[in-house]
Amino acid sequence: MKWKYTCPHCKSVLNPNVKIVLAARKGKKRGLVLLSPRLGNYKFMCDDEFAEKVNPGEVITLSCPACGDDLTSQVSKKLAEIELHQPGHQVKSVQFSRVLGEQATFILNGEQVIPYGDDADLYDEVNFFGV
Repeated sequence: MKWKYTCPHCKSVLNPNVKIVLAARKGKKRGLVLLSPRLGNYKFMCDDEFAEKVNPGEVITLSCPACGDDLTSQVSKKLAEIELHQPGHQVKSVQFSRVLGEQATFILNGEQVIPYGDDADLYDEVNFFGV
């Protein structure tokens, strides 16, 4: 069984095939974004019309394509949150930057935070466990 990413709200599978599929919005601009399921891989695909209207450094609103709920993290408004299901492991929270061009991802397993990406240190002050 492959890794499965799901919406934390409706539990729909977000990677039904090779890529993670999310709905993206910046103001009135809307599109679909395809992300790599590999941690630390920041290549993404989206339609040209959406890409042309969004600039690096802008914060994108990401939502579940199934239920439409906003995926903005509770711990930082600059992060989005989805769930990771791995065979034989507990469900983990995956939090990643919503800032276009920023490379920061965090895996939370309830006890520790595992950072990925060149920009992860920008989030050193974030309290992921609310303590």
